[in-house]
Amino acid sequence: MKRFLAIALILLQALSGFAQTDSAKLAALDGRLAEYFALLEYQDVSVKIEECDTLISSAKDSSVRRHIALKAYGHYLDSRLMGDEAVAVHLADRWFISGKIRMGSATDLMNARIFADFNRSSLIGKQAPVATFVGPQGDSVTLGGPSDSLSVLFFYDTDCAKCKLESLMLKTLLEEKNYPVRLYAIYTGCDPESWASWRGTRFSLDADRTSVVNLWDPEVSSDYQMKYGVLSTPQMLLVSRDGTILGRRLDTEALRPLLDAAVDRECHEYGKAETVALLDNIFLSYGDSLRPAHVTAVAEMIAGRTLQAKDTLGYKNLVGDLLYYLTSKREEPLREGTSGFIDEYILSRPEIWNTEDDTLRVVGLARLNAGLLSRTPVGSRLPSMPLKGWGKLRRKGGLLIFHTHGCPVCREEMAAADSLGLDYLAVDVDEIGQQNPELQERLLDTFDLLSMPMIIEVGRRGKVLRRYVSLANNFVFSDK
Repeated sequence: MKRFLAIALILLQALSGFAQTDSAKLAALDGRLAEYFALLEYQDVSVKIEECDTLISSAKDSSVRRHIALKAYGHYLDSRLMGDEAVAVHLADRWFISGKIRMGSATDLMNARIFADFNRSSLIGKQAPVATFVGPQGDSVTLGGPSDSLSVLFFYDTDCAKCKLESLMLKTLLEEKNYPVRLYAIYTGCDPESWASWRGTRFSLDADRTSVVNLWDPEVSSDYQMKYGVLSTPQMLLVSRDGTILGRRLDTEALRPLLDAAVDRECHEYGKAETVALLDNIFLSYGDSLRPAHVTAVAEMIAGRTLQAKDTLGYKNLVGDLLYYLTSKREEPLREGTSGFIDEYILSRPEIWNTEDDTLRVVGLARLNAGLLSRTPVGSRLPSMPLKGWGKLRRKGGLLIFHTHGCPVCREEMAAADSLGLDYLAVDVDEIGQQNPELQERLLDTFDLLSMPMIIEVGRRGKVLRRYVSLANNFVFSDK
C-alpha cells in the first residue's frame, strides 16, 4: 500500500496552488484523479478507503480538498465493481454527513444520507441484518445469523419487468447447477394472488439440492428496505452459512461464479494430501528447533490473514485443516502445542464455529483431543497404579512406555531404549486388558492412549516432565 500512498503525495504536490475557479487546472486534476482511481481499482476496499482518506486529508487547499472528496465519492458511488459502494458509504459518513466537507447542495447531502442509510447495513463482509418475514401459511421466518446452508436472497416484485427476466435466469441457473443452497424468494409487493401465482411457477425448481422459501412482509414491519438496501427490484444477495454477506447487487450472471466459489469452499475436505504436504513443509522448516509455540505461530498467521480480511470461512477451512493435521501427528512439539491451539482458535470461538457441520467435523474432534491432552499433562504428578515397578517410578523417576501387541513403532522405540541402555517401565495395555479389564479402563481414562507407543518421562516424586517422547530420535533426559 505504500506505493499508492507515495503516488497520492506526488499527486498532491502537483496539485498545490490549484484554485477551484481555474477550470483548466481542475480538468488536469480530474485526469490525475482518474489515473489514481484506476490504479486502485482491484485493491481491497479497506485499501481504497485508506487511500481516499489520505488523499483528501492531505490536501492543504480547502477547495481542492472538497473537489477531490466529491470526485472520489462520485467515482465510488457510480462504480460497477461490486463492493465499491462501501467506499462511497465511508466517504459520505466521514466527510459529508459529518459536516467536515460541504456537498454541492442540501439535496445532494440528503441523497448521500439516503444512500448511506440504505447500504451500510448490508455491505459485503457484514453480517446479514436480522429481519422477519411471513411465509405462505402465515409462518414466521427470520433471516440473518447462522444457517445450515448458503443462502440466496432474491427481492422481487411481480409487476417488475426486470424481475421477470431475472427470475427466469435464476431458475435456469439453479436447476442447471443444483447447488446445495437455499433460495429465499422475497416478494416486495402487496398482492397475495399475484404472489401465489409466482410461487407456483417461477420459483418451483427441479433441483433436489436447492430448496426454496417464499416470503413477504405485507406490513413492511421488518424494515428490510433499509436493512438490505432494497430501493428498487430486483435485488439479490449471497449469504454464507455463518451469516456473512458474500455478494450484493447481484444479477444471475454475477451470482454464478460467486456461488461456484462459495460452494467449493463450503464443501471443504479437511486433511487432504496436498494440505498435509504443505503443513509438513512448514513444520519441517523449523528442524530440531520445533517447539509447541510454533503451532501457535502458524495458527496466528492463519487468523491474521483471514479474520482481518473478514474471511471467516477461510479461517474455518485453514484452522480445520491444521486441527486434522495435528491430530494425525505424534511428535512431541506438535502434540503438546495442540492443546493451546484448540482452546484459543476453536473452543473459545463459538461465534465462528456455529453450525451443525462445524460441530460434527471440527468442534467434536477438538473436544475429543482436548480431553485426551488433559490426561496427566506435563507438570502433573503420575497417578498411583497397581502395577509392578510403578511405585519406584513415582519415587525416583524414569521412563514409562505404554505399548500394544503387533505395534511395529512400539517395538522400534523399545529397541531404541535398550540400545541406549535406558531403564524403563513397559506397560502392555493389551495384556492388562486380558488380565484386568477394569485396570485397563482406568489407564485409558488417565492417559492419552489413543495411539501407541505413549512414552512419558517422569521426574523425581512422580512429576511428569514430558509426553509423546520418541527414544529413536536423539532422546535426551530433561534436566529436571
